[in-house]
Amino acid sequence: MFDPTVFDNLKVVIEGYIYDLDLEKELSVTNRSDIVDLATMSRRYSLTFVSSQFRKTYVTIEISMDQEQLAGELLQTITEPGCHVVVSFVEEARSQDYDELFYRKLKKCWGNSHNIHLILMKEKTNTTTKYIHNFNVDFINSFGENNLEKLLNIVDQSISLLKQKSES
Repeated sequence: MFDPTVFDNLKVVIEGYIYDLDLEKELSVTNRSDIVDLATMSRRYSLTFVSSQFRKTYVTIEISMDQEQLAGELLQTITEPGCHVVVSFVEEARSQDYDELFYRKLKKCWGNSHNIHLILMKEKTNTTTKYIHNFNVDFINSFGENNLEKLLNIVDQSISLLKQKSES
């Protein structure tokens, strides 16, 4: 019988939770990716969604498990294997000026114990110029099965921040 890894269990819980919110019209899932990287023997899963009312900004929640954690769990050499979590808020804009208030909200919410990065990109064609603002929250802690509540709290906080962004 197949014994699911921590990665599989977290993936199923997050996926079910977010798709339930999609069914309730709280948000709309726009993309999903589930990758097994055979070159690095790692796993990565991401779900992207937008607010039902505000589609200008989207959120991607990604969990990943590297070779060390995955092998350690399967070989039982790691007692508490865990996944790495990154949450990204991405928006298209007409100028390079980013939402400073939103950046401060991210810092206030998660900045003390996690890394927050802002990536500004400019996409220029012959006729148009658009800017892409990517706010990444890179969680330092590893998340295992004992941290499901914290992980779902991150999902809820991400949705709340997305809704706040849509109201501003």
